[in-house]
Amino acid sequence: MLPPVEPPSAGFILQLFVVPGIIVVIIVMVWLLFNWVARTGNDPQEYVRALKRDNVNSWQAAVNLANALGNPGPQGAALRQDSALARELAEMLDKELGKGADAGSMKEQPLMLRYFLCKALGEFETPEGLPALVKAAGTHRSDEESEVRLAALQAIAVLAENMGRIHPGKSLAGPDSAEIEPPATPGVDEVLLEASRDADPRVRGTAAYAMGVVGGEKLTARLEAMLGDSNPDVRYNAATRLAAHGDAQAIGVLAEMLDPEESAGVNAEKNEDLRPYKRALIVTNALRAVEQLHAKNSAADLSLVRDQLERLLAAHPDKVQRVQATELLKKLSPAAR
Repeated sequence: MLPPVEPPSAGFILQLFVVPGIIVVIIVMVWLLFNWVARTGNDPQEYVRALKRDNVNSWQAAVNLANALGNPGPQGAALRQDSALARELAEMLDKELGKGADAGSMKEQPLMLRYFLCKALGEFETPEGLPALVKAAGTHRSDEESEVRLAALQAIAVLAENMGRIHPGKSLAGPDSAEIEPPATPGVDEVLLEASRDADPRVRGTAAYAMGVVGGEKLTARLEAMLGDSNPDVRYNAATRLAAHGDAQAIGVLAEMLDPEESAGVNAEKNEDLRPYKRALIVTNALRAVEQLHAKNSAADLSLVRDQLERLLAAHPDKVQRVQATELLKKLSPAAR
């Protein structure tokens, strides 16, 4: 016998339909609230107003603005081409840097503000921020200011790349660089050359990367000289940037980077736990650089690199690097020419 059929109770209907419906409504409302907060929080003028208030938390507005500029979506793209915003931020950075008796503060909060203003200015695709970045990159009044200087050097490199991407298929660091009007800012080459001779290897290495992106005869000649730098990170940066231009002088250092017994770059990492990651990064960068060099300069003699690739494969690298090295070795084999 089947149990008698009874109409559902109000409590059953409440549990089955009403309660889940309320939960869904709450979730939708929370999502809409967060979406509204995100949209209102991404107002660049609100960030600028927060920066102008000049309080201890101003640097956080610079962080948020840098993140908004780096957003790959349409809003970030529009911000990166906002010349007026770039000019306004550049004026703030210039004021924060100061000069003479009005030299910028070396306290933590003002330093963080200058650091993140540099980061933000590097994300733009217009050159208005370049003079302020050049000033920041050439300002080194004390060790406390080192991070700001490094951020400015990195920002110059990112800005140069971004300005190259404005013109599809062309890059400041590519073969069509002559067709792009370079940033008309005096002192770019000079500040990069000065940084390339700094006592701090971090500054030299960052300068090497920026020089390779900006390009030009003077900077390329200096990069070639930096292949003999005593610090492995510096010469590795110089080699990978020269390889991107197809410069065969980088081959010797690239072979060093691919050597499975290479230890100088790994030992330069002070944190021992990060050394395996550092080794993988060196090899990955070298593989990419060799491929770029071969693509730009197929006539270059890469026999030394081929030997190191065979040694690398014999040392059983991880799966990704093994695939990359195998494919690259096929491209470099005499039969592939």
